[in-house]
Amino acid sequence: MKPYIVAIFNQKGGISKTTTSTNLAVCLAAFGKSVVVIDLDSQGDSTKSLGIDPKIKQGIYDLFIGGAAVADVMVPTVFEGVRVLPSTYSLAGIEIKLSELQNSQRTLSTILAQNELDCDYVVIDCPPALGILPINALASAHAVIIPVTATPYANDGLLRTLPSIKYVQEGLNKNLLLQGVLFTINDKTKTTRKINELIRSRLGGTVYRTEIPRDNMVIEAATARLPVCVYAPKSAAAQAHLDFTEEFIDRHVSIAAKAGEVVPPRLARDKATERLFQWQARNAEAIKPDSNEHLRAKKDQLDRMLYGDRTWGERVHLALIHFFIDNRLSLVAFLLVMLIGVVALLGAGFEGMRRLAGMVGII
Repeated sequence: MKPYIVAIFNQKGGISKTTTSTNLAVCLAAFGKSVVVIDLDSQGDSTKSLGIDPKIKQGIYDLFIGGAAVADVMVPTVFEGVRVLPSTYSLAGIEIKLSELQNSQRTLSTILAQNELDCDYVVIDCPPALGILPINALASAHAVIIPVTATPYANDGLLRTLPSIKYVQEGLNKNLLLQGVLFTINDKTKTTRKINELIRSRLGGTVYRTEIPRDNMVIEAATARLPVCVYAPKSAAAQAHLDFTEEFIDRHVSIAAKAGEVVPPRLARDKATERLFQWQARNAEAIKPDSNEHLRAKKDQLDRMLYGDRTWGERVHLALIHFFIDNRLSLVAFLLVMLIGVVALLGAGFEGMRRLAGMVGII
């Protein structure tokens, strides 16, 4: 069985490539499909999100350098139907190793062609930027999905990503298809709507109807090292990922039909949701409310991630910036108060100067 290979790629970082990859994989499995996730990001977030220890000895790096067989590297997960070719810390040095090989841009294509993965889908989580690993992913894939957040900078990332995909289509992989653009971390602001409308007007039906909303449950799920569709199946983000997966499968069915191929039907939505709840129950230990000590440890970890070695004053400054970004009305009220205060101080200053001048007889 030859799997349908899809790469999740955007040259911009921080736009939910890993969240999209892991939730797509698990939702596909919930719909009755078998999936292999290939984690090409040296940070190993997909590996960790699927419950695999990133300190394992062998991973995708060993496949690239010919140091292991696929059977030795493949790792099962607690989600039936989902397996992982994991990332390890060694992957950070793969660029140098691959540069020494001939035809290095097709290394992953060769690996996949020479090994029977026995699955319906392969989902490749790509690192940001256009390096040799994303090129390998795009060269081996049937389709690519571009996650996009509705910010001006992310829009710029999209405009840089599309030419990169075209470059691969014109040379390494003429059959590569842009299956769709997916809006992620989507909020309901006016700016978001305008950017979404702009991108939809440019790309038309290529953009998925589904939009993944901004949801704090995604952050909680990442902390618990679980996909949000398992951590909180009823959450807005989880339901949106189920919608997206249905749409993804439907597009694949249409693509296959044009090529004279038949895609086996998926399970019904209620059956898929039932499987997600079963997996949630099995992972109840990771989902249960944290103790105060554990919460403090998580807070300290997040503080280190956000603030590093910054001074107390710098931390306060950053905290204020984050607060006002999330609470725009508070920012407006703060600026109004500041303006009123400045006017009052100026008025008091002028009045004081006038009285002092009167006392000394100037006026």
